[in-house]
Amino acid sequence: MTVSKNEAQHTTELLKELFKTHDFETEEHDNWVIPKGKEYAMKGYWYPEATENTGQLSIEIFIDSETIIVESYAGIGNSAVEKLKSAFSSFVYHAFPTLLMALWDKGSDEVKVQSWKLGEEDYQVYLGNQGIINYDKEKPLILPAKYSKKVQSLISSEALDKEFHWFTLFYANINGLDNYVEVLKDNTKWTTGAKTLTALDWKRSNNYYAVRQFIILKKEI
Repeated sequence: MTVSKNEAQHTTELLKELFKTHDFETEEHDNWVIPKGKEYAMKGYWYPEATENTGQLSIEIFIDSETIIVESYAGIGNSAVEKLKSAFSSFVYHAFPTLLMALWDKGSDEVKVQSWKLGEEDYQVYLGNQGIINYDKEKPLILPAKYSKKVQSLISSEALDKEFHWFTLFYANINGLDNYVEVLKDNTKWTTGAKTLTALDWKRSNNYYAVRQFIILKKEI
């Protein structure tokens, strides 16, 4: 169960420090962190007791009055500090490099940039790294051979026309028999995306593994 926002703790100082490590000076307004001289802003909420065993970090990125990107991460650990560190590290690894490159023009070797023609529109596509957690210490996880092509085909099949679109893909193998899959399109659960991701030829394993990827599309003007 996720608690309400008024029970959350802001992560303003953590975000300011994160931008500082990437050479951005920042301004602050109502807990929004804004890189000086740049567009867009970021705010974070930390729920230390979102569930009985985990905390939850929610990051919001303000694009305009009608567009706010939301990314959420579970925090696991034996203390509130460990849980926050876990969740914030996941955000920094999985999404922040993509956001930096797509919104604030900060290059990263972890992000691939491609140009896609989607309908009548041209988009710059920022493909974040395929973040992998693999509890099998003996065998590396190999993604399904058609993973990248299927993701591109899936997104290309959608009618997209806004300046920004974003996608979060998550696949977890629980025990070789059960899995958990979630695909979000512009903050909303995307059933078609989840079915496509599930249908790929994922490796069978008794060990837990998970793959997460964050993708931003920005219309070329």
